[in-house]
Amino acid sequence: MELANNQPPKHVKETVLLCVTKASWGGAQQYVYDLATSLPSYQYDVVVSVGRAGDLTEKLMAQGIAVHIIDSFQRDVSITKELAAIRDLAALIRKIKPDIIHSNSSKAGVIATLLGRILGVKRVIFTAHAWAFNEDRPVWQKFVIKCLHWLTVLLSHDSIAVSHEVRRQMNWPWVQKKLRVIHLGRTVTTFADKPSARQTLATKASERSLALPNNPGDLWIGSIAELHHIKRLNVLIDAVKLLIPAFPTLRYVAIHDGEERAKLEQQIAELGLTNHVFLVGKIPDAARLIPAFDVFVLPSKSEAFGYVLIEAGLAHVAVVASRVGGIPDIVIDKETGLLVEPDDPNVLADAIKTLLTDETYRNQLAIAHHTRSQQFTVKVMVNKTVDLYQQH
Repeated sequence: MELANNQPPKHVKETVLLCVTKASWGGAQQYVYDLATSLPSYQYDVVVSVGRAGDLTEKLMAQGIAVHIIDSFQRDVSITKELAAIRDLAALIRKIKPDIIHSNSSKAGVIATLLGRILGVKRVIFTAHAWAFNEDRPVWQKFVIKCLHWLTVLLSHDSIAVSHEVRRQMNWPWVQKKLRVIHLGRTVTTFADKPSARQTLATKASERSLALPNNPGDLWIGSIAELHHIKRLNVLIDAVKLLIPAFPTLRYVAIHDGEERAKLEQQIAELGLTNHVFLVGKIPDAARLIPAFDVFVLPSKSEAFGYVLIEAGLAHVAVVASRVGGIPDIVIDKETGLLVEPDDPNVLADAIKTLLTDETYRNQLAIAHHTRSQQFTVKVMVNKTVDLYQQH
């Protein structure tokens, strides 16, 4: 029977509860936002639970998504807070009676998966964006955390790994078959042109009392990354120091903020790079400014996937990145970008120099990266996730 006005078939709506610990904007939060706003509205009612208010809650509420703040959900470990989080989330589950619980991040994953099973939720899904046992911690803590992650995957009906490396790292018994790789998707509808993007960044720099030159012909490299030690921006700053003799008007612009700001500012001053390195802070919808850069650089020590590399590809900008985590799922070395081993400023500087020196090669990689990046869409990600939801 043909449907009037080509409307989708009617479904009995299911309620999806998306759980995440933090609301500060990052990869997991972008993922939750994309799912919450892109799941078919004729098929799902979406509710999001999150610890405290933040960028994520503001964006979700602006889109009319129901948000429940669970103050006891915090990243720091506290027995009192954990018990309160269990109590509060259990109360929410009993109230809204979700058909599907889909948890994200370590703490939300453990608590939501356990409660989902105890309270008889029809489908319990967990997405592993990264494993906390890979962080710099004492060995005993890593073991305990890996046990909790293992139990989370074991208790879920299915779990999603955002890259093949994330899946490989959970290598304990009985859980590999429950881990499905579904790559993150990214869609950027509009980008600024290069002159406008550079002017915006120069203005943002001036708001922080930084004098970012905006001269025609200057070469710019950039990154969008939290100022966190795992991102290894200190290594990139050391690489910039090595590049200055060959490129005296090189500018490196880092977009975002974080706990390493003071340390990085000290490094910039000590290396005499105040005219070359600029930490411009957080900028809403920063991806639209990537065309400002001749080369986009992500020097992370660990990276579960790397949203920003897709954004750079969509912006037709060549990339240099570390050969870690899920990055090789996105970037093919010497075909769609250059991959280097982490923590080596000399190797990083050589790769950047190769692209800054050879514009033809740089453009060739940028075109190939653009083509590949178009495979990683929110639509593909959501469709694969819906398929998982429906495997009753």
